[in-house]
Amino acid sequence: MSSNSSNNNHQPATPESFEAALRRLEQIAALLEDGDAELSQSLELYKEGAGLAAWCTTQLKNARQQVNMLSKESGSDNNEEVQS
Repeated sequence: MSSNSSNNNHQPATPESFEAALRRLEQIAALLEDGDAELSQSLELYKEGAGLAAWCTTQLKNARQQVNMLSKESGSDNNEEVQS
């Protein structure tokens, strides 16, 4: 088997940060918008982007939960939950 990591079917590595994932999503969007990629490359980029988008959504959801929990714990008078 080849060790070519650009064409494997394994799960992508976890991004180093939310911001890094957003930067990569922006790169992917630009590449797909250019329309210069071959179909197979476009599909791989789309899959990578969908995975990153799901990861970012999970990170945002977790952050909202933490903010809500911290607000409740601190006895915040606002009683407003952070919403999407």
